[in-house]
Amino acid sequence: MSTSAPDDQAAGQTGSGPGPGGVDPQVLLHDLANSTALLPQEAMPEGEEPPEGAIALPVIEQDGTQYVPVFTSEEALRAAGGDPSTALELPIAQLAATWPGENLWLAVNPATPEGLAIPPEVVRALPGFVHPADEPEAAAEQGEARQAGAEDT
Repeated sequence: MSTSAPDDQAAGQTGSGPGPGGVDPQVLLHDLANSTALLPQEAMPEGEEPPEGAIALPVIEQDGTQYVPVFTSEEALRAAGGDPSTALELPIAQLAATWPGENLWLAVNPATPEGLAIPPEVVRALPGFVHPADEPEAAAEQGEARQAGAEDT
């Protein structure tokens, strides 16, 4: 994760100014909400299967704050010492929709220069940033159709 304090990172992500790397926070949250992540999982003892639908949330603690680490690539997971073969791949918005705790932050790509710490209230808001891939195009097409209709009258 970045070396700045989580509160500093949260301010950059939810404020009106540019976020990490000069990226607009709304764009960052939209991209994050519409992506998938690798969630590290403990290897099950041989012959055992996890309960169907069960997701174990790994929790790490840093400076008294608890985080659930997720990774946006196998490379980032390996860099943090994780095993991609045991990781669960899931949409970040799906994970955020059932976020369990008021004090549990999301750590995206911890131990990398691009790492982000997302506060719980922002994590729970991520599903609201999910849009179908064709939505901007559809909106643009509707706008063009309305404009064409106005020109015809």
